[in-house]
Amino acid sequence: MRLIGPARRVLEPYFWQDWQLFGPTPGTSNDLVYLQARIQYGGETVETAPVEVEEAIDRAPRGFRINPTKLPGIMLAFDQTSSHYASAATRIKKLPAAQRKAAQAALDKQYKADFEEMQRFFSARAHSLYPGARILAVQATFKTRPIVSFSERYESPHPKEKLKGLLQTSWMPYVPGVAQ
Repeated sequence: MRLIGPARRVLEPYFWQDWQLFGPTPGTSNDLVYLQARIQYGGETVETAPVEVEEAIDRAPRGFRINPTKLPGIMLAFDQTSSHYASAATRIKKLPAAQRKAAQAALDKQYKADFEEMQRFFSARAHSLYPGARILAVQATFKTRPIVSFSERYESPHPKEKLKGLLQTSWMPYVPGVAQ
């Protein structure tokens, strides 16, 4: 018992487990985040094609197991935030018209810090995707795709995995220097 504190400080960063894997209700979907950037190119502004950024982040700890990154945890937080925000926004759309504007303003205020964190994170991600480009703004689109059940994985033709959009952020101004 006396060693539990020091042992946790040493072991948890390297050997932490996501016990949901063994839980009674395993995940039923994969969350995906697509990033777009507005870039000034040759005197005109262009929008990049959406690039899926979450899967590469989720796979990053496998590439360097001794010192895994904590970026997947950040993406999980963003996924949860986007899901909660989208659910609340959907409920607001069902309110009487006179109440919607105030309710949306309150929701935006509640999630302001979360979206500012996303703005910084996605600005850094855009900087790594488009080095040297003059990035003006970034936009993230959160989607989910159901996981094909194990019993159907090897069927022919392969079952369709339909993407469902959860939330698309507005265009957020690029935060210069955040990637340094």
